[in-house]
Amino acid sequence: MVKDMDGFYFEAGFPGLLTSKHAPLHEDEFLHIVAKNRDALMQNLLQCGALLFRGFPVQSAHDFSRFIQTLKWGEFVNYIGGDSPRDKVEHGVYTSTEAPPSVHIPLHQELSFIKNFPRHIYFFCEIPPDAHGETIIADARRVYHAFSKDFRERFQQKGLTYISRYYCRSKVMALLNRWQRSHKSWIEVFETEDKNEVEKKCVTNDFAWQWLKRNWIEIKQTRPALHIHPVTHESVWFNQAHLYDFNPRLLGFKRYIGAQIFYRKKTRLHDILFGDQSFVPREDIYHILDVLNENTVAFPWMRGDVLVLDNILAMHGRAIFRGKRRILTALTA
Repeated sequence: MVKDMDGFYFEAGFPGLLTSKHAPLHEDEFLHIVAKNRDALMQNLLQCGALLFRGFPVQSAHDFSRFIQTLKWGEFVNYIGGDSPRDKVEHGVYTSTEAPPSVHIPLHQELSFIKNFPRHIYFFCEIPPDAHGETIIADARRVYHAFSKDFRERFQQKGLTYISRYYCRSKVMALLNRWQRSHKSWIEVFETEDKNEVEKKCVTNDFAWQWLKRNWIEIKQTRPALHIHPVTHESVWFNQAHLYDFNPRLLGFKRYIGAQIFYRKKTRLHDILFGDQSFVPREDIYHILDVLNENTVAFPWMRGDVLVLDNILAMHGRAIFRGKRRILTALTA
């Protein structure tokens, strides 16, 4: 049931749309309305999975951070363990991704491959793209039901083992990233240069790890492929198997050939296995990509938009784009 809110017009949907009932607001007035409606906003988020705040006075990373802190839906989470190329803007706030504009980023839940994943993810549009560049979304409940029962049960029974490999310092990798940011170092992934701290963070997050030649690290974690929301008790598709398989559909044919030539097995960024260490069939990966495409929702960004997602109920990704684009993001748990 949609919860009434004082100060907001609310249009249920995916995402649910919030606009102001009043004349243009000052930032403090907006934050006062947010605080007053905190519980109702949460109930509507649990129903919709995604909320879009449009036309409010959020103009900077600092404004964005204050909005999140006003919601009080958890503490900021650093992007530890994540490998998408991004820059830290201020405490808890990052660029959404620095992947090249021509790269389509498929739908996923943020850090769904780790034990301590964030409960909520937030996006703020500082500079809308000239064309396309939507932060695409999907309802993970609908995605779950779009797969056959047999397909879901096979993934549920086996689970998934995610494998990632990161370098320390490398002139070759630095050259690659100057050409196209794609492969982070473990210093960036764990936000430390101390190997002991890396190992502590691996323990905290249930990562198995081993140090490889030339100071590379390989980390593994076996996680469920499905999840049940702790509040709504709804089942959702909750994994990133399709992002850990390097294939022509994910990378594009030219990038796929380049990756095959450039990487050896022990330096490839990602691999994905079932929990029993058997390979995930490529046809399964392609079927997942097909289902995600069929359930994709896109809306054009407007400057100042803030999108809030329940990171279990809603998936997100990024469409290709042209021109400048600056979308900031933050995580809470």
